[in-house]
Amino acid sequence: MGDWMTVTDPESKTISQHTSETKMSPSSLYSQQVLCSSIPLSKNVHSFFSAFCTEDNIEQSISYLDQELTTFGFPSLYEESKGKETKRELNIVAVLNCMNELLVLQRKNLLAQENVETQNLKLGSDMDHLQSCYSKLKEQLETSRREMIGLQERDRQLQCKNRNLHQLLKNEKDEVQKLQNIIASRATQYNHDMKRKEREYNKLKERLHQLVMNKKDKKIAMDILNYVGRADGKRGSWRTGKTEARNEDEMYKILLNDYEYRQKQILMENAELKKVLQQMKKEMISLLSPQKKKPRERVDDSTGTVISDVEEDAGELSRESMWDLSCETVREQLTNSIRKQWRILKSHVEKLDNQVSKVHLEGFNDEDVISRQDHEQETEKLELEIQQCKEMIKTQQQLLQQQLATACDDDTTSLLRDCYLLEEKERLKEEWSLFKEQKKNFERERRSFTEAAILLLKILGRSLLGIRHSSTVSRYGVRRQCNQGYICCLKRNILNSGIFKNIFILDWFGWV
Repeated sequence: MGDWMTVTDPESKTISQHTSETKMSPSSLYSQQVLCSSIPLSKNVHSFFSAFCTEDNIEQSISYLDQELTTFGFPSLYEESKGKETKRELNIVAVLNCMNELLVLQRKNLLAQENVETQNLKLGSDMDHLQSCYSKLKEQLETSRREMIGLQERDRQLQCKNRNLHQLLKNEKDEVQKLQNIIASRATQYNHDMKRKEREYNKLKERLHQLVMNKKDKKIAMDILNYVGRADGKRGSWRTGKTEARNEDEMYKILLNDYEYRQKQILMENAELKKVLQQMKKEMISLLSPQKKKPRERVDDSTGTVISDVEEDAGELSRESMWDLSCETVREQLTNSIRKQWRILKSHVEKLDNQVSKVHLEGFNDEDVISRQDHEQETEKLELEIQQCKEMIKTQQQLLQQQLATACDDDTTSLLRDCYLLEEKERLKEEWSLFKEQKKNFERERRSFTEAAILLLKILGRSLLGIRHSSTVSRYGVRRQCNQGYICCLKRNILNSGIFKNIFILDWFGWV
């Protein structure tokens, strides 16, 4: 609502009443006028500020400013009138002071606004930083969760492994208990055997004594008369019962020492032969077992049965007591086991030979396998041909350079050189690739065949050498040499079997 105010005109000295506008700032009024009016936007700043006060409303503007300033606590712009009827005059000093204070307030407001803006910028940057920190912390939380899941999985695996180890430990303890029981039973058996051996020893001693006494009684003796003294002049001892008993005791001691020494030697020799036999069987088992380095190769069921048979044969001699067996039975067991192992080796090598022949049939298009000498001759021929080709290429290059040195530029020389040498290069590349392929196939064949053959022959050679230098022992210490004809028969079977085709392998082993 507008306020009624009285305005005195000094010229007419009449008091006229006008209805004032609503108490709004002239700038707001002007903004409304600008929005409502069709004043163009290209007016200057002077027209904008001159719209507040014109020549017609100077008094109204001053009164409005006075009211606004008084409401804000500023002093009045008019001087205090002593009478009510006198007209109030404008105080210039008050106006200037108000303007100065308004400018100061404006500066303060601007500074405060700048501070607020800077604070807002700081808060915005802090907010961005906090958001980035939040995202980073969120990522760290996700990574920590994943790590925690991984650690939980690892803990679970370790617990499973720990349980498995506990189970293995329990099994090992059970195995140790079984072994201790076996050792105790073997100790009792050993004590029983020792007692039996002592009884046999006493019987042998009694038998030997009886034989010696019987021979002494039966032998024909002569009494010497007029005994001639010794050269050293010492007198011989009288033959009494004590001296004869002492001589018999010494004789028994010497015989027993000889028997004990022979028995120790025989025991050591038997132990060495057992070790050689066990080592040979272990090597054969490891050779016939499927290798870990070739998981793609399929192992036949027959190989598994063969390995189980070999393992059973390896455990026979350890289970049985070698002392209770005679020489013939031990010899038969050894010959049977070696024949069985030889059959296994023969079948295994035949399988390897068949595989090698299949590979060569596929690789060389049904061509026969060449020998080592033929291969060496072919390699020498190829090397000579390569050397001749190199010399020919060098001569051709020299001739081309001499021809092109007269009157040819670089492009024509390179073109002619490429034309002349391209065919030769292609031919040499093909020959070289073929030579490399043949060399690789031959090396692979030779390595696989010779390694298998050498390993098998080494194992078999150890067994044959062990049998050659060994000797079977009877129960009372009498040695009997092994039959050399059996070794010759084994050699003849190996040479006539036709498994090992390379003659240099047999030459290396000393059988040709």
